[in-house]
Amino acid sequence: MSDSDTRENTTDSVAILHDRFPGIGGGEKFAIEAARVLDAPLYTMYVYPGTEIPDDIDVVPIRQDKYTGQLSRQVLGWKNEGTNPLETLSVAMDMTDAHPDLQEYDVVLSSAPLSKNYVPSTDQRIVHYPHSPPRWLYDLFQDRLSSFDYPGVRFVLKAYAKCWRALDKEANDYVDTFVANSELIRDRIRKYYNRDAEVVYPPISGDWRHEDDDGYFLTWSRLAPEKRIELIVEAFTELDERLVVAGDGEQRERLENIARGHDNIEIRGFVEDIESLVARATAVVYAPKQEDFGMVGAETLLAGKPLIGVNEGFTRYQVTEGTTGELFEPSVVSLRETVRAFDPDDYDHDEIQSMASKYRYENFERDLRRVVGIQADR
Repeated sequence: MSDSDTRENTTDSVAILHDRFPGIGGGEKFAIEAARVLDAPLYTMYVYPGTEIPDDIDVVPIRQDKYTGQLSRQVLGWKNEGTNPLETLSVAMDMTDAHPDLQEYDVVLSSAPLSKNYVPSTDQRIVHYPHSPPRWLYDLFQDRLSSFDYPGVRFVLKAYAKCWRALDKEANDYVDTFVANSELIRDRIRKYYNRDAEVVYPPISGDWRHEDDDGYFLTWSRLAPEKRIELIVEAFTELDERLVVAGDGEQRERLENIARGHDNIEIRGFVEDIESLVARATAVVYAPKQEDFGMVGAETLLAGKPLIGVNEGFTRYQVTEGTTGELFEPSVVSLRETVRAFDPDDYDHDEIQSMASKYRYENFERDLRRVVGIQADR
């Protein structure tokens, strides 16, 4: 981390503004890679203790003590996967004036929804990469609301969401260019913000390759309910095919219990060299709920492996049936039928990799520089 008080004048014209670093997820990986590609400093409200950011990234925490002090961490720290309303509101308000040094830059690339609340100077250009409009306010609002049965609670939640929508849409006035991480998010931006957006796929790095077929289906991700690994494991309990599950998380013990007694299912936990595991798989099975982009899907295709993906979210955009994989409905029965009908000999690994070339890291570099307005030789 760098001390902003010792920061010298710089000729850099671009800064990255990411809301906060509660850990290293997809949004945080984007901010880190954007800082590398644009050779830009990365401003963020705070870095949660224990979160490791690469040494080559110049990180400026804006309100570190406020959010991570011993007492304030209990009230404002990141909790419950970001559902602490006090922390969310506080970060949004602190973003309005953010950091005085940000006024020095010609362009601010704001990453994640709350960063959009930064109020720029009149001659600054704001490029906003939201990852998605806040889903609990828009496309998932009815779903979230339905989980609360008490009318009084529902009324309060409706009022709370209505206020947040007003704040969210007000901040759109500061944005010059919206950038979406997929065509699906571009469509959401058009629907909910009435603004167009450029599409720049997220950065994908790693040695993704095809080596052989060792006769196992693979799924990997954080083992959380929204990834629906349980659906996949349940489907394979009545299949003759092998399934390898890589990853760790809150559902690991539950998945191990489902797999117990089924020799064709292996729960491996976190795998460091996931690329090698993918390289020798028959196909990858992926079933997340309404995925905004889906790194797993893109990485699978870059490895030349067929993707058996759920027919929703951006996953359905990634699969061209019969060419890059197969789609199934989000049910155990549908997945079983799809796997039983699947024939790996129907797929050409080179063709899959060719169709996935749009996800390559060099395209991310080129497209990000273009939308920000930086020449490639910068």
